[in-house]
Amino acid sequence: MQFSVRASLEQFTLAHPSGDGRFQISVAAPAVDAPDTDLPVLYVVDGDILFGMAAEIARAVMSVAGFPAHYVVGIGYDAAYADFLKLRTADLTPPIGAEALEGLGALGTAIGGERGGGAGAFLAFLVDTLRPEIAARYPQTAGGTPILFGHSLGGLFAAHALLTRPDSFAAFIVSSPSLWWDGFSIVQQLPAFKARLAELPRQPRVFVDVGAKEQDVPASVPEGLGVTLEEAQAQILAARMVDGAKEFADALRAAGVSELRHVAFAEDDHVSAAPAGILHGMRFALGRDR
Repeated sequence: MQFSVRASLEQFTLAHPSGDGRFQISVAAPAVDAPDTDLPVLYVVDGDILFGMAAEIARAVMSVAGFPAHYVVGIGYDAAYADFLKLRTADLTPPIGAEALEGLGALGTAIGGERGGGAGAFLAFLVDTLRPEIAARYPQTAGGTPILFGHSLGGLFAAHALLTRPDSFAAFIVSSPSLWWDGFSIVQQLPAFKARLAELPRQPRVFVDVGAKEQDVPASVPEGLGVTLEEAQAQILAARMVDGAKEFADALRAAGVSELRHVAFAEDDHVSAAPAGILHGMRFALGRDR
């Protein structure tokens, strides 16, 4: 295989489970000669903004034999940014209570919080529709390790997928998860998760990360964000991103997850934690940490 300076890209569309609209699926094949069977697949939600990053990281680390060959699959919308924010919120989040939604204020309006609640249907789409489609189009992935990566609201979705269907992926990379959604109600899933986990013949590997600076209170906010500095500061403090990620990882350990790693990236904030989460999360998911 000839070495390339950029990751490969193939795209196709699949119908949204609601019957309204379509997903754009982006696929990057391994950048090196690879086995014909059982290749791992990294599934990246928020593919519109994270697929390219994940594909290039994969290309780089595979090219120097850092990681074994694997595919990268992004799930996106190919929509304008304002529409993308609302579409992702609809698919990545569990339902939210009216009081919690009202507490989001201008942020909730900007991201379409009132349209949330589709995480269950989206997870079913990934497992029951997308994964068989990928196996059919790329037979070398059949039988390979499926890995889920989500960041921010995508991290919340990855946490939801882990807690409600821990057998849906072999590894979960829960990056900077927005556990604050609906007043941290996701932790109510932990008792049932403990029972589900105990019934599995094989546990998933779980990587939980966060940027250590994500709880730092901002001194300013970008223009056009739609929130005041005071609102942004209050939301940062209420979100408890750093503390919440550690508490979530501790709760997973207490529930019985044995293959787990939690990392707070010392110099990273909410944005810069994403590539670090992909790189180090995949190292853990593929067992290269040993």
